[in-house]
This record gives sequence, C-alpha cells and structure tokens, in this order.
Amino acid sequence: MEHKAPWECTYAKEDKSKCKSGIPPKSDKGYFEILSLGVLQAGLGWKMVRQNWTRFKHGFYDFNIAKLAEMRSSDLMKEPGVIRNRKKVQAIIHNAREFQKIIREHGSFSNFLKSLKTMKDEEAFKALMKRFRHVGEYTAEYYLHCVGYWK
Repeated sequence: MEHKAPWECTYAKEDKSKCKSGIPPKSDKGYFEILSLGVLQAGLGWKMVRQNWTRFKHGFYDFNIAKLAEMRSSDLMKEPGVIRNRKKVQAIIHNAREFQKIIREHGSFSNFLKSLKTMKDEEAFKALMKRFRHVGEYTAEYYLHCVGYWK
C-alpha cells in the first residue's frame, strides 16, 4: 500500500523504533504534496491537519506544482480551503518554484534525492532546509523518512 500521508505512520507519534520508511511517491507531484503537508503541519496538530486534508488539497489546487508556482500569496489566500497563514502559503508557493528548478536541474525530484545519498544525514537535511522554506531539521528528517529515502 502506498504511503499516502505521514500521519499513517507511528513516526508521527514519536515511536521511531516501530516505524518503517514510507514508499517513494510515483511522481514529482507526490513528493511535493508530502513536503507541503510537512509545511502545513508544522506548529499545528496532526488531527486538525488530517481532518482538513481534503479541504487543503482542494484549496491548494491538488498541489499542482506548475499552478502553485504561478500564484501570488494574496490570490491563493482567497481560495476556500487554504490555511490563512501567509508564511505557510508563501512557503508553498516558493517550494513549488524550487521544485520546478530542481526538476530542470535533475530531471526529477527523485533524481535530486538520489544526489543527496552521498551526504551524511545532517547534510541532506541542510540541503533541503536551504532550498525549501518553512522546512526545519525535524521536517526535513520526517520528509525523507516519509518518501522512503532510507530504503
């Protein structure tokens, strides 16, 4: 079964010993959606995010990278279903643009992650933190776990 969202994993409950790494998404959009979930979840309760996930997906155009990369935060925040946190909205727009750059540079986001395999874990976290907004060390680690980076 595909690892659809981080809350399906016991890692979200801090029980890392029983948690298996997620399955890599099948598309760049899948990688972007999971990253966006981490951005949206930061500082909020998992339950609230999970209960509103369908609404968030709709508001953020199903995490369509090209569509979001073209948006302005002031316009996106008017959409029903979009969380009313300007910094998170700006981060998702920035991250969509960064995803586009990475895809141009590496051919796919999966290839970009493969390029991080030569680094120590902490360096890989820093590489993600450098390129993406609203991604700290915990979110970077959690993201790599969710997308099957350590398989």
